[in-house]
Amino acid sequence: MIKRSLVLAGLVLAIVLGSLGLTAFATDNPPTIAALGAASDVLDSTLHDKVETLLRTDVGLVGSQFRVNARTGVVTVGGTVPDEHSLRRALDLASGVRGVREVRNAMEIESPK
Repeated sequence: MIKRSLVLAGLVLAIVLGSLGLTAFATDNPPTIAALGAASDVLDSTLHDKVETLLRTDVGLVGSQFRVNARTGVVTVGGTVPDEHSLRRALDLASGVRGVREVRNAMEIESPK
């Protein structure tokens, strides 16, 4: 019984130490960090394109002007919309895109002419 417990404890210790070593490698290895940053840039670019295309092609948002910025899954939507309904619609559409963690509003409602 004691031998089994020692073997189990040794196995758990080996797993924990191995995990710590991999974590240290990933954070101290510049190529790994650069690869993670490049993957994030690709994801941000994809999110930007998906959200912008969705907003620009939506029939309910005709007449709106959009600026979209994506960074680490946080999408900021700016520009002008004709009314409150369009503003809410744009935010709802942007938040529905897979991969978007948060949507920030930087839009303004056009003043009547």
